[in-house]
Amino acid sequence: MEDFDHHTEYFAQHWRQTYADLRQRCPVAHSERHDGFFVVTRYADVKRVLQDPATFACGRDLEFDDHRTGGVTVPVNPVRMGFMEMDPPDSQAYRRVLAARFTGKAIKDYQPRLAEIVTWAVDRVIESGQLDFVDDLSNPLPALVSLDYFGLPLDRWEEYATALHKAAYREKGSARAVGVVLRDLRGVVERRRATVSEDDDDIVSRLLTVEVNGARMDDEMVTELLFMLLNGGIDTSTALIAAMFGYLGDNPDRRAELARDPSKIPTAVDEMLRYFTPGTGVARTVLEPVELGGRQLQPGDRVLLALGSANNDAEMFPEPDEIRLDRDNNSKHLAFGYGIHRCLGAFLAPAEMTVLLGEVLRRMPDYVIDSGAVVSYPTIPLVNGYIAMPARFTPGERVLSGFDDHLPVRREAAATAG
Repeated sequence: MEDFDHHTEYFAQHWRQTYADLRQRCPVAHSERHDGFFVVTRYADVKRVLQDPATFACGRDLEFDDHRTGGVTVPVNPVRMGFMEMDPPDSQAYRRVLAARFTGKAIKDYQPRLAEIVTWAVDRVIESGQLDFVDDLSNPLPALVSLDYFGLPLDRWEEYATALHKAAYREKGSARAVGVVLRDLRGVVERRRATVSEDDDDIVSRLLTVEVNGARMDDEMVTELLFMLLNGGIDTSTALIAAMFGYLGDNPDRRAELARDPSKIPTAVDEMLRYFTPGTGVARTVLEPVELGGRQLQPGDRVLLALGSANNDAEMFPEPDEIRLDRDNNSKHLAFGYGIHRCLGAFLAPAEMTVLLGEVLRRMPDYVIDSGAVVSYPTIPLVNGYIAMPARFTPGERVLSGFDDHLPVRREAAATAG
């Protein structure tokens, strides 16, 4: 398939069938688009690449005899995305700085605060009886949680959320908005460095105080890593949350099943991650001659790992086009990647979805989506998501008190201020 292009509107509308055809006919296909690359569609091949960083590199600006290439997107991103676009040993040195803050236990300890933010987000719309699942829940929640968990100021969460969301589907002017976010992050880092203490416990403080390879990171590297975390944590979760509510809106019997037995929600969320894999794919660059899926790849070749295709491979997931809320092997999905570059948010994102779904099923169980007004991304080069998903429901009452209408301030901060 020499004309395969994940940046087209056709692909956005037909990606499942496109991938199914490739898995059957040509599981490692070559495309002439974007300076040429291979697209890898079968689960076994995708996983093999992800667990072999010695052969398939993430780094940018890799030198070969006749060209320079690299990075984890096709084509390459305008700016480097932290250790996502580095290779060992540097990638692992930077990753170790953050890994302990993203373990299952760390996220479990954060759950009370996460539940507070979720409740606040639902409180914002509960009295009106109407919402847009994208603008009112799916986009705000990951931004709020990410900023809060990383230790960044919450006062500009709407600007961050909007900029990164619109950049995902390439809305005109979004690049400038992302530039504003980057400048704001640099300012936060500069101000925090002047007052940071090794006793401070949030992620920003850790990035500013911990040494990597014998030295503290400069402001640019700290900013880059924070931008990487925000990109990884916001719009992918936005897309997945919207897809989840869209599916349950179309299938009220499945929604009722989860409402009756909330203990099923975590497994259902994992199945949503498999089926609605938000990230279109991640790229690697071949470092050594290698055979993959019957194709001979050479140093400098680019490969796009189609995560959504791998997660719909019948060799791993029987009847992959069917959503099974109790699927027993869906923890093997590759929505968060695999191996040394597995997404740090692999515990945080499902926790967000689980808590939010439980709250919505409890407080607005009868929501009805206006299917005629749902708008998907026109193209999905990076993330497969939604622009709009309006719905109505029976109005309810707010739960929280003592929260500013515009900002979910931490209780201890509010108490100190008072």
